[in-house]
Amino acid sequence: MNPVLTILEYVINLFAMVFLLRVLLQLGSADFFNPVAQFIHKFTAPVINPLRSVLPDLGKFNLASFVIALALITGKIFLIKHFFISAEEALMLTPQVILFMVLVGLGPISGLFMVISNLLLILFIGLMIASFMSGGRHNPGLIFLIQVTRPILRPIQRIIPPLGGTIDLSPMIVLVGLFFLQGILYNFGASLISP
Repeated sequence: MNPVLTILEYVINLFAMVFLLRVLLQLGSADFFNPVAQFIHKFTAPVINPLRSVLPDLGKFNLASFVIALALITGKIFLIKHFFISAEEALMLTPQVILFMVLVGLGPISGLFMVISNLLLILFIGLMIASFMSGGRHNPGLIFLIQVTRPILRPIQRIIPPLGGTIDLSPMIVLVGLFFLQGILYNFGASLISP
């Protein structure tokens, strides 16, 4: 792939992750006085606030942030696919154009799932590293990670409570599930692209 497109893809994915973090902040009832949460809130507010009248929150779910993340992924897919299909091919119904139409329909959804799974992998690995390094000290980054991952960990912790009250296996279970989900998404994408 073109290096410019690769950089563009990473930048768009990063922006989508920030908007998805805003969704997780609200779902986890995170402390908005936390410096990390304040940065995400200030970064996303200029885009989200005008959309709130059209896309109001659904309970604790920040619909505007989610739609922006989906729009970013959709735009990224259109942009990348545009460079791989020539104008002549676009006028004919060739197998490449049919594949493009399928990817445009399925791509944003699978692309969003992929970005979400990558974000969660980063969050959970960061949570495990930060919890070992903090040693119980007050750390805004660790508090942020705990609050953002809480909505995902809570259902698993109800089924498998922490062992001895201190050893929590739920992040490991989520990581294994995320690796499994990413394998399925990669195989799904490869099956769409291969002849």
